[in-house]
Amino acid sequence: MLLEFLQAITGVFVVVYDGQHALKFTLGRAREVVGPGVHFKLPIVQRFTVQNTKHTTLDLEPQVIQLKDDLVYEVDCKLIYQIVDLRKAIVEIDNLVTGLQNRVVMAVQRVVQAQDRLSIRDTVRLAQEVQRSLAPIETEWGATILHFGFSNISPSPATLEITQLDLLARERLSLYGTLRERGLSDEAAVALISGAVVAMQPAPRENGLARQIAAERATADRLKALAEKQSEEQEEKQSGGKDDPADAGGPT
Repeated sequence: MLLEFLQAITGVFVVVYDGQHALKFTLGRAREVVGPGVHFKLPIVQRFTVQNTKHTTLDLEPQVIQLKDDLVYEVDCKLIYQIVDLRKAIVEIDNLVTGLQNRVVMAVQRVVQAQDRLSIRDTVRLAQEVQRSLAPIETEWGATILHFGFSNISPSPATLEITQLDLLARERLSLYGTLRERGLSDEAAVALISGAVVAMQPAPRENGLARQIAAERATADRLKALAEKQSEEQEEKQSGGKDDPADAGGPT
């Protein structure tokens, strides 16, 4: 604290701490890079730009990216980097952190957009592709990418629903093919897959089976109508018995 106070008041020296390096400027020109310690300077003529050169973690904002098969995924990723050439990191780019964020976002979008619902599962390969696409900035900006990885790649709620419906459709299509191979008619196979309960007996021909299914459906409809009619008659008898005083034991 005392050194920082004196540094701010006097302006004749700069303190560089462990894990930091500083680039010295004289009359606006970049000179040598200095390590941790106390470094004196000429006010106005000289200045030092201090940067952290230890491992730094960069968290990126979550992204919503559309795949090539039109599914939408939510993507989170992290980056660990280290400044290895302080001169390039300060002189070649305005703000290293902002530049890294923008380049990583563009690289992730380019790699993820080229995937489909199957290839998106290989997160290790995707991370390697992103890191390879970031290789040019290591020589341009003097920062080494130590590690890049995805903390989350998950489908959006709408995409998850579409995926579930697609799986259900594939299962039903496979079941339909199996039923047809076993000799069921098209109508019977569709009825079974859609959840209809059909009592079937072996039939010599598909036309006979279709007629049997139609007859059973007609019988079920007639039984249902008869049950409803009996229920209505019973309700009428119960209501009539309550209104008639003779039925209740009154004088005749």
